[in-house]
Amino acid sequence: MRVALVHAMFDLVGGAENLTLNMYRALRELGHEVDLYAAHVDERAWRTITDGAAEAPRPIIIGEPLVNRLIPIALTLRTLLAMPYLGKRLKRLKPDYDLL
Repeated sequence: MRVALVHAMFDLVGGAENLTLNMYRALRELGHEVDLYAAHVDERAWRTITDGAAEAPRPIIIGEPLVNRLIPIALTLRTLLAMPYLGKRLKRLKPDYDLL
């Protein structure tokens, strides 16, 4: 099964980010082909989350909405604006996924 795993932004080092990476690993261990997508990745946060692990997946960066790039706004609002944008971009890419 092909799976697209989407996490809005890897900007924080928290439970949601850790859960996403654990989901990725579990799906791979079950034999699924998994692609990880994000709107943005903060390199410092990414190094902390993955602890420099070589087997850690590298998210495919889709990008953020223009408003996120032009206006400095709070991370929570950036995430809320990025999620629908990510969904639309993934649909436009038309990848052949069994689960999104």
